[in-house]
Amino acid sequence: MLPPGPSVPVSSCPADRGNLTVWGEDPSCPVDSDVAAAVDDAVTALRAAGAKVTIRPASLPVDIATNHRKTFLPLLFGALSYDRSGLTPAPNAALLARLLQHPRGDAGPALLGTFQSHYHWLKAHTVRNEIRQRWFEFFKDFDIVLMPVTPTAAPAHHNKLIDRFGRPYEVDGVRRPYWDQIKWNAVANVSGGPATTIPVRKGRSGLPIGLQAMGPSGGDLTTIEFAALLGREVEGFVPPPAFA
Repeated sequence: MLPPGPSVPVSSCPADRGNLTVWGEDPSCPVDSDVAAAVDDAVTALRAAGAKVTIRPASLPVDIATNHRKTFLPLLFGALSYDRSGLTPAPNAALLARLLQHPRGDAGPALLGTFQSHYHWLKAHTVRNEIRQRWFEFFKDFDIVLMPVTPTAAPAHHNKLIDRFGRPYEVDGVRRPYWDQIKWNAVANVSGGPATTIPVRKGRSGLPIGLQAMGPSGGDLTTIEFAALLGREVEGFVPPPAFA
């Protein structure tokens, strides 16, 4: 099972010591060309090191749309819910009016999600357990799944108030909802397995791009060591000039 050990570099790892899969694209959350290039860099480095790499096998347990809409969002919104028993109709009506007057991306569905029934939450929880079981079976054949962390390089800092619903971002010039930034990293969240991020390269903006190595539940040391080994073979983390 990969990795072979902390003292063995990736370049000395024979092909039969690790079985890796790369999941680099999904129509529900497209990645930009910088992230696609980072995936290509990682695949090239792994294959040069003799690792066995399978690109998006048909046996992947889930797709982004199912993971996000049927599981992650209902469970997240359930966690964000709060006790409204002390509220009068007036503040609820005022909140709804503000949303109608100033719609902000996914804010409406998020608010609606906090009103879901326990039955609706239980359905999402059941789907989560089914997905986790499928990942358990998947990791009998594979050691690591390498995939994007987010669809783009790290976003630039700004001095504006955080607006997780109204702020869009772009994937190769196409505007996408800000919450798409969590779709890839939510895969490990739902699976119950660990994921370790590897700095791979910088994008055209000069900001860093990372990929995540996801492993089976309990496989934390495997993903951490794999990340360390792969990080030696790619551009890796480069401190900003002010901190070099």
